[in-house]
Amino acid sequence: MPSPIRPRLARVGAPVVAVLLTVGLAACSDADIDDAAQKAKDAASQAQSAVDDLKAQVEDAKAEADAAAQKITDLKDQLGDLDAKGDKAVSDAQAAVADAQAALEKAKADGAAASQQALSDAQAQVADAQSELDAAKANVTGSAADGLDAISQQLATLSDKLDAAGS
Repeated sequence: MPSPIRPRLARVGAPVVAVLLTVGLAACSDADIDDAAQKAKDAASQAQSAVDDLKAQVEDAKAEADAAAQKITDLKDQLGDLDAKGDKAVSDAQAAVADAQAALEKAKADGAAASQQALSDAQAQVADAQSELDAAKANVTGSAADGLDAISQQLATLSDKLDAAGS
C-alpha cells in the first residue's frame, strides 16, 4: 500500500519546485538579457567608432584632394611652356583630382561603402595621372620639372588617402 505522505509531498513539493525553477529561470533570463543588451551596446559603440573613423578618413582625403587641386593651380604658371605630353599630364592630373573630389563628396554623402567603386576609380585615375606626370618630367628641366614633381608627390599623398578612405 502506498504511503499517504508521498502524494502530499508531491502536491506540496511540485509548486515549490516550480517556484524555484521559475525564480532560477527568471534570474538566468535577466542575466542573459543584460548580457545581450550590453553586447548590443558594445557593438553599436564599435560601429559608431568605425563610422566616425571612416568619416575622418574621408575628410582627410577630401582636404588632400583640395590641396592637390590648389597646388596644380598654383604651379601652372611655374610650369611655363610644356610640351604636349606635359600639358596633357597636367590636364589629366586636374581631371583626376576633380574626380577624386567628386568621389569623396559621394563617400561623404552616401558613406564610403556605398561609394567604394567611385573611390577605387578615382584612385586608379590619380595613379595614371601620376605616371603621366612622371613620364612628362623626362622631357623638361628646371622649375617645370620641379613643378611636375611637386604635383606628382601631391598625387601620391592623395592616392594614399583615397586608399585609406576606401578601406
